[in-house]
Amino acid sequence: MDGEKQGLSFRPVTAIVLAAGQGSRMGGGKLLLPLGDATVIEQTIKSLLSVPVSDLVVVIGVYGIAIEHQLQKLPVRFAVNPNPSSDMSESIRCGLRTVNPNDIEAFLILPADIPFVSFETVRTLITSLLDSDKSIAVPVFRNRRGHPVVFRSNFYERVLNFYSPQGIRPLVYSDPSQVLLIEVEDEGVILDLDSWDDYRRLLKFWLQRRNPAQ
Repeated sequence: MDGEKQGLSFRPVTAIVLAAGQGSRMGGGKLLLPLGDATVIEQTIKSLLSVPVSDLVVVIGVYGIAIEHQLQKLPVRFAVNPNPSSDMSESIRCGLRTVNPNDIEAFLILPADIPFVSFETVRTLITSLLDSDKSIAVPVFRNRRGHPVVFRSNFYERVLNFYSPQGIRPLVYSDPSQVLLIEVEDEGVILDLDSWDDYRRLLKFWLQRRNPAQ
């Protein structure tokens, strides 16, 4: 496994984690909720650092100070979305503006409220995309498409200049010939946090992953 990690480190990839939202449907601050032995945002970041990616940008907003404090000991950079009530594509642009596309082979985008994507899945997405002739990689778990989405660096300008209230979904699926769909056995790619029921589901998932026999 160390060899696999070392091999990926020579293929520079930036991860952009979207953490600027207010989480208003849960009363705010959902990324700071405890989840296992860390908070939601810490679980998300640690999974990406285990890949490892060469650069990690966290886009923050209304809870930015608290998130920076949570992540102060981790090797991440921060970008600020001054309008956290804007659509997701604006947070993506805030993150991308801190990245030089000439310095990377690919970049991935992951909402911060999807904390349990395995590092094996992220590594598979990146290596499979860069070894293919496609430009976008998307994980699929039991016929459901999930996160993160990985782009070759040649898609940088298209993503940066794409505007849609639906985020980047319309861009990702506008040309199926560009997309590499990768089947994974990782439920984490579809487990997000939008409600208290979701939170209970994530807590249960963490316990099951920690104690598979249960």
